[in-house]
Amino acid sequence: MNSRSTFTTLLFIAFGLLGSTSSCDLINPEEQIPSFLCIDTIAINPISQQGTDDHNIVDAWVFENEQLIGVYELPAVVPILKTGESNIRIRPGVKINGLSASRWRFEFLEDYVGTVELFEDSVVCVNPTLPFKSNVVIPWVEDFESSSLISLTSTNLSEQNVLVITGEEAYEGRTALLRLPAGETIFECKSAEYFPLPDAGASVILEFTYKCNHPFQVGLFSSNSTGSVQTPILLLNESEEWNHVYVGLTQITSAIFTATGHSPYFGFIRDGSTDGDINVYIDNIRLLHF
Repeated sequence: MNSRSTFTTLLFIAFGLLGSTSSCDLINPEEQIPSFLCIDTIAINPISQQGTDDHNIVDAWVFENEQLIGVYELPAVVPILKTGESNIRIRPGVKINGLSASRWRFEFLEDYVGTVELFEDSVVCVNPTLPFKSNVVIPWVEDFESSSLISLTSTNLSEQNVLVITGEEAYEGRTALLRLPAGETIFECKSAEYFPLPDAGASVILEFTYKCNHPFQVGLFSSNSTGSVQTPILLLNESEEWNHVYVGLTQITSAIFTATGHSPYFGFIRDGSTDGDINVYIDNIRLLHF
């Protein structure tokens, strides 16, 4: 082979290797190492008229420079492909009616918005405490701490009245007890007041803390000039542990267009599986809408 042929062959080999290297770089680009944002908890900071700071915020909706990164169950470690100063927005999320499939951005609280310094392959933690938005309406707050008359009252169907207890059985200080002794069948109570609630799809939420040794129902009495309608919404199963639940009322308040007021209720009918006392504990009630 002459020298010219040898040079040409070497040139083709060099270009081939160069093309092969470029092709590999395109197929397997160097991976960027992310920064990490940790969010262990999201708390709330209500003023006195808004009730307790008790909650059950389970999710964080995370935005970086107003782009949604994802919805993360708490506690969470969120990978972000960026370093340096970054604009972070965090929105709280809850489960409506206690259902994992009904996760909802809890829109009554302000977002966390802040500038966070992110570092490659390092973790920065943000655990925000969020206030309620200024335009949130909270027409009913009941924590049973006042010694005056409580705003939860038994209906005419109920065989017992609402009790308020203290001590080890109570959740925080004073707690409502819906107790039905052995041999009795029905307990039902409702808010003492009917509240005008928005319709047309506006969000309406009833939240409270509870535990119970028998299933109980949550719903609404809706009234107008001709009478009232009772609508069951959620059946909560027995629970030995305290839970905080968010009950969605929007579908009912939007469907009953002629209602002038709504009264949330709690009630149960003995199902035969519990022979002795039935005890349903309720605390930290809050009704919210815009």
